[in-house]
Amino acid sequence: MRRGFSLIELMVVLAVIGLMLLTVPKFVAGMPGVRLRAAADDIVGTLRQLHETAIRRQITTGLWLDPQARTYRLSTAAGTRTLPPIVTSVGVATVAFHPDERIAHILFFADGSTTGGTIRLQHADLRASIRVEWLTGRVGRGD
Repeated sequence: MRRGFSLIELMVVLAVIGLMLLTVPKFVAGMPGVRLRAAADDIVGTLRQLHETAIRRQITTGLWLDPQARTYRLSTAAGTRTLPPIVTSVGVATVAFHPDERIAHILFFADGSTTGGTIRLQHADLRASIRVEWLTGRVGRGD
């Protein structure tokens, strides 16, 4: 009775593992839930950068969001950015935004505070939310 594996058996196992490593990330990245969370993470990163810039430069920075057009712009950059196509609906709740207004904004102040609020991204029945705490300026995902 022999012990261990032959070289061919080991190579077959390594080939199968290699194929899985190539195909699984593409499969997972194509899933709507993953893409929606990635869109939310991108906005979280942008908001954190605005918060840091406000403190570091001792200025007020902000994000202006148009939920109907699914676009936003930053006080620190020129131009308008479009939310990824996976985001089919946007909801905003801030003290500086009323439902009858078109543009919502979240401002970050030099002392680290902010106007605060929540941004909700949606695709079909999938949701991702982003919270900005008004006192500390902490930005995080709420789902």
